[in-house]
Amino acid sequence: MGKKSPVTTTLSVQLLHRIEPILFSALRLAPFSPQKFLLERLLKQFLLEPIAEGDLEFLTDRVLKISVEDVGIGWRLSYKNNQLIIQPLNGPSDATISGNARAFILLASRQEDPDTLFFRRELSIEGDTELGLEVKNLLDSVELDALPSVLQKTLSGAGKLATAI
Repeated sequence: MGKKSPVTTTLSVQLLHRIEPILFSALRLAPFSPQKFLLERLLKQFLLEPIAEGDLEFLTDRVLKISVEDVGIGWRLSYKNNQLIIQPLNGPSDATISGNARAFILLASRQEDPDTLFFRRELSIEGDTELGLEVKNLLDSVELDALPSVLQKTLSGAGKLATAI
């Protein structure tokens, strides 16, 4: 596959800017149950190897809050009995990682280095920063090549669009 032309990229970005408010509204209005279902499936695929190797033990009896501020959504994550637990955003947490959707997409797609996103304050950690750093290091260790090709392509495409914005 060849590179997209600047015109194609510009049109993709313009289209994204038009559908972004609709997409964000739909995400914000979606009940927690479907969000949890989708997030569990995605994270289980994304973290398949670290879960199998016990690399999420540091999250046992601890709660990490993920807040996507521009979308107005988020979740609390913990780990118990070899299971990733996803809870609604409201409630206590030990640490919070917050930022806008673009920063999280860049992080997940590896289009941007996590340290750069934190240094530029596109992502921030509050509370137990050691827990936040452990999560950041875990994400750094995940090999995108181990993901199903459909998820790899989705992350790559989303990351390229986020980079273009």
